[in-house]
Amino acid sequence: MANMVMLLSLGLLGCFDRTIPAGDPQRPDVVLISVDSLRADHLSSYGYSRPTSPFFDQLATEGVRFAHARSASPWTLPAHTTMLTGQLPSTHRVVEDGMAIDPSIPVLAEVMGAQGYATAGVVSTLYVSRMFGFDRGFDYFTDFEILTERSNRNNKITIEDVVDEAIKFVSKQSAGKPVFLFLHVYDVHYNYLPPEPYASRFDRPSNDDDPKYKNYFYFLENPLTAAQMTHQINQYDESILYVDDQFSRLGDALGRAGRAVQWVITSDHGEEFGERDTWGHAHTLYSEQLHIPLIMSGPGIPAGQVVEGWVGNHDIAPTIAGWAGAPGVLQAEGMDLAPILAGDITPPPRAFLAETSRFKTNKVSILEDDLRLEWNLNTDKAELYAPLSDMVEQTDLADARPEDVARLQERIQELLGQPWEASSPGTVQTEEFARVLQSGSHESLRVEPGARFQVLPYDAEVRFRESLPNGSKNHGPWQAHGGEHPTAEDPLALHSDQRTTGVEMDDATRAQLEALGYIQE
Repeated sequence: MANMVMLLSLGLLGCFDRTIPAGDPQRPDVVLISVDSLRADHLSSYGYSRPTSPFFDQLATEGVRFAHARSASPWTLPAHTTMLTGQLPSTHRVVEDGMAIDPSIPVLAEVMGAQGYATAGVVSTLYVSRMFGFDRGFDYFTDFEILTERSNRNNKITIEDVVDEAIKFVSKQSAGKPVFLFLHVYDVHYNYLPPEPYASRFDRPSNDDDPKYKNYFYFLENPLTAAQMTHQINQYDESILYVDDQFSRLGDALGRAGRAVQWVITSDHGEEFGERDTWGHAHTLYSEQLHIPLIMSGPGIPAGQVVEGWVGNHDIAPTIAGWAGAPGVLQAEGMDLAPILAGDITPPPRAFLAETSRFKTNKVSILEDDLRLEWNLNTDKAELYAPLSDMVEQTDLADARPEDVARLQERIQELLGQPWEASSPGTVQTEEFARVLQSGSHESLRVEPGARFQVLPYDAEVRFRESLPNGSKNHGPWQAHGGEHPTAEDPLALHSDQRTTGVEMDDATRAQLEALGYIQE
């Protein structure tokens, strides 16, 4: 009998990966996965007809899938800042690539480290790199020296690199030490170039004659043919399958070591495939851009649940901090989803703001009371959708429901605040593609003393032509972020303690970013 017990014990030990130490079953590892550009509706567990995501689907079956999770931004930098702080772009203000998160704002990695986790961040794009402060709080962080060695624009930093680094980090930890991993992968971002056998799974492999992504506006004037768009979607789906398989490899490695894991699967934003007559992301706030997957699975998370209410990517950081025993430590606007995961409540009614000012666009959105307003500040055009019944947002209700449009526009302005205040009569002026918000969207706005207003984007230059008895006087420019603020002697005041850190780019870096498509002049 003793020999049988010994043989059984040896057999069980053989099931574990001896290159990875055992974890603490009372404190599961936490693995936060962000798949750049992944639309929720291209995962099988979200109803997609293709088998793109068997591992993610398994996690959804074993845990909780949020049917209506939303990002606060349709591009990488502000979306990930929200994901790792729990703050909306209207609060953290990291909305352009001249800005980085201010060191005074707590980030998730700092909280996890303070709670005794070994922390590692492994990322594969510039806008989640150390240049923008994403290394803060991690014991180990690598962005693969992305500006000096390899270009993720051509997918040379692959998910295989990311998973290998994650396994290597866990392997170096002492037994019983819980781990927090933040893993960002770029393989589902254009250009979609999965390796074989994935590249032939749904279609032929890409070739040199295929259209290469240029920019969002180019394809408005030069749309892909139906066959070309179908091929891009096929390659996109194959890239998802490639990513899913590699994360399954990570799951297998941790499982063989006997480590308990709480998984969070999500994305920063989605991708447009012709729904608005072009291709890409960052310029609109429709569902194909902002409906992201959110799956949570692991110890303490009930299996087989689907949450139908609205949640946001600003809920991710406070939820993970709560798992680590540090609820409320972050300065988060999002909520800890623990009661919802436990099935105690449904998500409460909230307003979900989103915005983008990327590449001369200037749009804001609000989702509240199951209505979503898309407001183009450059044209002052508003669109209204009912996304629960119109998931793809094709039926614009703005003309039929003008009262709801006006109400939601006022609500946006209320939530964004009015930090600028005039002390003299005059005219507020902004640069091209910026707008002054005060009961509407204006390039310039006549104001009286005491008038309050907001300017979007937050780094826009603001000038003021003061009306004087003998003429007028020009003041400024000022910027809420990235420039000078008005002083007490000036006719405008800025009432805000919101801060960002500036990011300096030399000419060589800027030229490289233009070549990669990150900057468009």
